[in-house]
Amino acid sequence: MNQHPKDIDQFLPYGEMLRGYMEQSFVNKSDLKDLLRMKGVFIPGSEKQDTIPLLMSLLLSPDEFDYLRECQSTKEDNPKYVFQSLKWDCEQSLIEAVPDDLDFKKIIDLPFSNYSVVGKPNFVQIDNDPNHIVIKYNIERKDYSKNWASNKSTFPGSIELTRNTADNTVRIAIAHTSSETKQVAFATAKHLEKHFKSSGYVNDKSKIEKILFSDFTNSSRIGFLWSLTIDNTSDFFLFDDIVDLEFGPDPDLSLPEDIGWMEKKIERLKLNGKSLHNTFFVEDTKYHHFICLYRLDAKFKFDIKGFKGECIISVSFPDYSRCKDQNAEIEVNVKSLALDLMPKGINLYEIKKLMLKELESKKHEGYAKYTTVKCVA
Repeated sequence: MNQHPKDIDQFLPYGEMLRGYMEQSFVNKSDLKDLLRMKGVFIPGSEKQDTIPLLMSLLLSPDEFDYLRECQSTKEDNPKYVFQSLKWDCEQSLIEAVPDDLDFKKIIDLPFSNYSVVGKPNFVQIDNDPNHIVIKYNIERKDYSKNWASNKSTFPGSIELTRNTADNTVRIAIAHTSSETKQVAFATAKHLEKHFKSSGYVNDKSKIEKILFSDFTNSSRIGFLWSLTIDNTSDFFLFDDIVDLEFGPDPDLSLPEDIGWMEKKIERLKLNGKSLHNTFFVEDTKYHHFICLYRLDAKFKFDIKGFKGECIISVSFPDYSRCKDQNAEIEVNVKSLALDLMPKGINLYEIKKLMLKELESKKHEGYAKYTTVKCVA
């Protein structure tokens, strides 16, 4: 999210300076309309082109400007998760095995980058468990092509390691909110892999295991994504609907006559609506061999640890969507979350983490069933 300028407590912006602040994405149109109401100004329109010119002509009090600043701190980027695993070959706990000090300047080549890792983050135990650890970090991005209010942005990320002593496997959960936090996480995971191998904690021939787009045939990929959504057997989730789909015809195959109109004309299709799993593209299995499905968003009802409500979960291979990368990794994120009853003091971020951890176990079950390569441990 955007970072406030360091001297923001020393002045009150107005006019053109205030416009630059109000145009930022974390200040939405309802925030601006509410601000006008605080000043006793009521207008029929609610779009920014209606409210910003009015607010530019007014002087804000310190409390009113603080209200705008709070709009930033209450709107965080939605984290996206990538799950990996690594075979563990010793009895050493994770907290003992990780490096005492991570030097991100050495891990990531940043001399000419426009971002940096803030401070010196390091691994800590979760619930005093030496085999369940996490490192949380923030990156700061600088973009001097933007206005004074938005030339610095901060984005959070984390890497969580959990060792399953039953099968001696380490699960790696990467949470990222921007391309930079993703780059930092992936480079750090690679650095940890090398460190574990050089220290004898992991066999030299072992590799971080990932779930890739290329691990499936077109048909089995659909079956895998179905296992996480339509056919999800979790006790915590009840499938409701598929609301978004993104797919395209396989460019290396000749299509059947009845969908031949897509050949050499359609690269990708994005469908939004209701009951999209009932469209003939995906309902009729005879087409599955010819379709590259790489994103779907599913609506669920959920009841997890006493929290009930509805959510939309997105499962995708984003790098395939962007550049047709066959080695694209799967990502999962909770796009929206609505609780039936919002308890006080509850962090929605933590509820999302509970959901994604439940989906992770289902993801590995589905992978074992549908992959065309050796199963992830």
